[in-house]
Amino acid sequence: MEFFDPGFWSFLWDGERYEALIEDMGPWAPVMAVAAMIIVSFLPLPAETVAIANGMAFGRVEGFILTWIGAMIAAALAFLLARTIARPLVHRFVSAKRLVHFEHAVEKRGTPFLLLIRMIPLIPYTVVNYGSGVAPVPFRTFLWTSAIGMAPPIYAFVSIGALMTDQPWLGWMMLIAAILFVLLLGWTTRRWWMKNA
Repeated sequence: MEFFDPGFWSFLWDGERYEALIEDMGPWAPVMAVAAMIIVSFLPLPAETVAIANGMAFGRVEGFILTWIGAMIAAALAFLLARTIARPLVHRFVSAKRLVHFEHAVEKRGTPFLLLIRMIPLIPYTVVNYGSGVAPVPFRTFLWTSAIGMAPPIYAFVSIGALMTDQPWLGWMMLIAAILFVLLLGWTTRRWWMKNA
């Protein structure tokens, strides 16, 4: 079946193919945009690729709303799966070492830590979502920190996608700058956090 063909899912990282697919979907395009974000959040793929593609296909505002909704649904589903089925299933998606490290960080630093890692993509979505479900994080706390924390990076990458449609050269420059900024900020934050742990 085409659904099980790895090539079928290449739209998750191929911006041009994603745009063509969105155009073919017609009125179902927004549903596809949300579904793509949910799918990529469960896979070991950078979710930023879908955010950029949604920006290219829908523009800054609509692309942001659709991407954010998809990210929130995926986060809630992963959290509830981890909370109800717990560790045996979670260990299939996330290494035990990463989970233990994440749990210790949450226990030591609490809510500010959850907000920080959502605003700066230091840890993949899958680790944060599943890790929060296994760790002693209240569902309400997880939801509001995710809602606030994921908004800035999602908006940034959706905006880059929108720029790539209107001014490709500027979009690519902004993407390179965003990647360098995230790497630098992540490295600086990690050093500061380790020093003050």
